[in-house]
Amino acid sequence: MMRISRYRDLTILHDDEKSFVIACDSSGGIGPKKLDVVKTDGYTLGRFLARVVLMEIISVGAKPITIIDTLAVEMNPTGQEIISGIRAEAEQLGLDTNNLLNGSTEENMPVQQTGVGITAIGEVSNLECESSPGDQVICIGVPKVGNEVSLEDPEICNLPVVQELREIVGVHEIVPIGSKGINYELNELLKRNQMSLIKFQTGLDLHKSAGPVTCVIATVKLECIETIKKIVTQPISILGRLIDKT
Repeated sequence: MMRISRYRDLTILHDDEKSFVIACDSSGGIGPKKLDVVKTDGYTLGRFLARVVLMEIISVGAKPITIIDTLAVEMNPTGQEIISGIRAEAEQLGLDTNNLLNGSTEENMPVQQTGVGITAIGEVSNLECESSPGDQVICIGVPKVGNEVSLEDPEICNLPVVQELREIVGVHEIVPIGSKGINYELNELLKRNQMSLIKFQTGLDLHKSAGPVTCVIATVKLECIETIKKIVTQPISILGRLIDKT
């Protein structure tokens, strides 16, 4: 029998052999249309939309098997541009987007403001989502939002980094950071694992929105940090060390 659970923003369906992991995200008022508050092209919007849900999927060790876009814009030209960005982002993981991608657009009404939704589903045999006492808590990237965000920014985290991070033995929990900020997700991590944190000094704004996952936090063994520094070009901050809750 299929069982349903939640982990962070993920819905997880479990059977006896594997789990299906479902992630979703949405965006409104961001895009190329007349009434959009933050102006950006459809391609960039599609890249960041896909990045959010794919990061959530691969952060727990799952392999994406489908992406569904629900676009409240016309197919041509805005929808095509967004879909092009979604494809480009997914292809960074080596995914076959011809079979992976499905979705819908708005063809009945003229649209003056961009609205989009996206869902990704992945599968995994064993979820990787638990931390251990003694783990160092690190942040990769810098929280940014709105007009601060661009694809070329060397300070923001991306899919290849999270994919490589997930493959390192000794990297435990990976948590993409979105609009609720680092501090919120860090506190949730401590609750889930029933642990406390010995905090270190950092210059990061822990309460700022990280928009479309411009940074991630991860719990890692101390000896992993030098390995991570060799593969990551984004800023790395050590936030503290996990200890058993007393």
